[in-house]
Amino acid sequence: MRVQAAGIFAVLLGIAAFGRAQIIENPEKPPAPNAGRVLKLQEVWRVTDASGTFFFRYPNKLKIAEDGSIFLADREELLKFSVEGVFLKNFFKKGQGPGEIGSSFTYIIAGHELYVKDYSQRRIFRMALNGRYIDQLNLEQSRDNLIGVRDDGYLFIQSVWPPAEEMTGKLLPILDTVKLVSKDGKTAKDLHTFRTRWYMALHAQTTWDLNIEALSDDRNLLFGSHSREYLIEVLEIAKAQIVARFTRRYRRVRHTKEKWEDDFRKQHGLPEFEYESDVLDLLVNRDRLWIKTSTAEKEKGDFYDVFDFAGRYLDCFWLGAGRTLLGARGDEIFVTEKRADESLVFIKYKIVE
Repeated sequence: MRVQAAGIFAVLLGIAAFGRAQIIENPEKPPAPNAGRVLKLQEVWRVTDASGTFFFRYPNKLKIAEDGSIFLADREELLKFSVEGVFLKNFFKKGQGPGEIGSSFTYIIAGHELYVKDYSQRRIFRMALNGRYIDQLNLEQSRDNLIGVRDDGYLFIQSVWPPAEEMTGKLLPILDTVKLVSKDGKTAKDLHTFRTRWYMALHAQTTWDLNIEALSDDRNLLFGSHSREYLIEVLEIAKAQIVARFTRRYRRVRHTKEKWEDDFRKQHGLPEFEYESDVLDLLVNRDRLWIKTSTAEKEKGDFYDVFDFAGRYLDCFWLGAGRTLLGARGDEIFVTEKRADESLVFIKYKIVE
């Protein structure tokens, strides 16, 4: 059943009664009077890697600490910058000892501490925001992805793949279970299982549905997109329950074939992608959810939708040509842009509309 956004509050009340969120369908255009604008931005500062003390290759996972300091992950780098954009430290030390990191990692900032998940060593270790090592937790099994740290434990998404004998050249479901794991690692509670699909043949697999999540600042709402079509689901951690599901009327973007597809299709029977995935990324900006869509134009850049946490479509905008959005806080955004020599520059802008 689909309902209009105007009936959202009745829907959310009904969720509590029936335990399953209905789909809130929004119109194609939001009510903001300047919806569809290209953001007008004022540069605050910019950072290059010209000093040689660090290098921008694939900067990602931007996070902002309570004191305003900024962290960025990159290949074998975990960089800290001041509020003013001054480079302070690279926390990455490759190795297997206390406070050292393998080649694959993710991290979370919670309060005044930084938690690093080292995938290769199957552990989480804590650091103070100045880089001082505190302690570590060894994990009995390699849970796929650390997505949050709460007072009552760690939030993971653990993926379960089908057995090899079922990988016969077809779309198969992947079970992505959100787990709350106690701080001592001894107990785990399954909160919800999302389902995505991969195309799987023997010794060859490729994604079909993207698996995208974003956690609210209070670490109680998990927003997820797990389909090629436009649909957002909201998991309330404390209740272990989907409390909202929402979409909007969206003009889908025809798929642009990539170089690898024809050979993979000939060898393994991959079906054609008719459209791009509608949702490419989710970003929480205080009490708003920014959704990066598959719509993009060379002159205007990437197209973003803005929803409130109840699933109402409020606004939309173009980011601007040549920009990749890494994070946002209120009316401040953090992006990378390519210079003429293909090197990256990290920039903080203030939105001036």
